[in-house]
Amino acid sequence: MADTPNTPLLTVDKLGVRFAVKRGGGWGKRAFLYAVDDVSFTVNRGETLAIVGESGSGKTTAALAVARLTAAYTGSVKLDGQELLGLEGEELRQARNKVQFIFQDPYSSLNPRQRAEDIVREPLVSLTDKSGAEQQQIIDRLFAEVGLRPEQKRLFPHQFSGGQRQRIGIARALATQPQLIICDEPVSALDVAVQAQILNLLRDLQSELGLTYLFISHDLGVVQHMCDSIAVMYMGRIVEHTDRLSLFNNPLHPYTKALLSAVPSVDKKRRAETKRILIPGDPPDPVNLPPGCRFANRCPAATDVCRQSEPPLTDHGGYHRVACHLVNDSKTAAI
Repeated sequence: MADTPNTPLLTVDKLGVRFAVKRGGGWGKRAFLYAVDDVSFTVNRGETLAIVGESGSGKTTAALAVARLTAAYTGSVKLDGQELLGLEGEELRQARNKVQFIFQDPYSSLNPRQRAEDIVREPLVSLTDKSGAEQQQIIDRLFAEVGLRPEQKRLFPHQFSGGQRQRIGIARALATQPQLIICDEPVSALDVAVQAQILNLLRDLQSELGLTYLFISHDLGVVQHMCDSIAVMYMGRIVEHTDRLSLFNNPLHPYTKALLSAVPSVDKKRRAETKRILIPGDPPDPVNLPPGCRFANRCPAATDVCRQSEPPLTDHGGYHRVACHLVNDSKTAAI
């Protein structure tokens, strides 16, 4: 299949991830925590989809399931038409060439006993059959592409700053020339000034190499400048999914509106016009979810139907999908 823009590279359909938990002591009945529940989305070639949400929403778990780093119990994950969830053995090893991960913490995701060049070499050794000379050529090129000096290849991780360590992580992710790179909160552990450098690097690499990103974040301010489309998750489900401009200019789900109201802005007019929406209460017990919408107990506009029936993720035109009973035909929510 040719690498053409605006065609799906990654297609996730009804993905589910659950974890067994025990309730009521050692002999308690086993129950399941549904960390990802009936999640579907696509990522087009050369574009970036962000999955955003607060801690515990399931966004990182969904990304780990896509990369086969955690097990999914149901659903489908297709990369360039190939189903990934059923692969085992050599087929899975070959598929791992195509999906790579940039982890959140550059301090714990690098082996402190390996030199920088060996960290970048590792996926080439385990996932490819390239010769030593070919591996070295790739490593040299990648160090230049991510902005590291040749003499730094022999250094250990503790000799780098946080931003430099993340550059090593980016080089490692690029080593096998993957089709999809999953960025799991790649700048959240970095200083603000360094965050901008890493985000600009990721955008430049995407433009130069035609990369496709699945970008996981809790920071809407970050994804506003990185992503083509955004999916908002809450308690294991996608509650809103649309393109970046539509989400920021016309959010429809009450939860999305509350998240956006908390994004800081340097624009005085925007600050004056933005009403801060507070989300009261706590999320429901993920092992014993109540009926209806999972956001109903915290939504100031919830009605009886919200507490009785879980809203489906419905397209409201222009591929603006929302899971909310309060969104009517005029595309306005009641909050």
